[in-house]
Amino acid sequence: MTQLERYAQMMKVDLGQVKANIGFSVSSEGSVLRQTIQAKADKVLIHYDVESSDPPEKVAGLMRNARNGCYARQSFGRPELFEDTINLNGSPFNLDDYPAPAGD
Repeated sequence: MTQLERYAQMMKVDLGQVKANIGFSVSSEGSVLRQTIQAKADKVLIHYDVESSDPPEKVAGLMRNARNGCYARQSFGRPELFEDTINLNGSPFNLDDYPAPAGD
């Protein structure tokens, strides 16, 4: 909702009270013992209740900009953005040096 407030100021949209309900469904597949587990988010559900005295087309533009300007929302669609580094006992640790066990 930070983006809603931010873009409302920039676009001069009268934004009253805003409420959001957020939920998501997740699943996983593979095997923990074989180290092939893959978790995924199947769907993120967001419902907004927005109050505004401005015309609907102006609020639609605000909602569109807030959606497209949300860093978290845009990042979820691009998992390659994540870069992990690991230290083990104070020293750099590379997972690729220790491949997962071969399947049965």
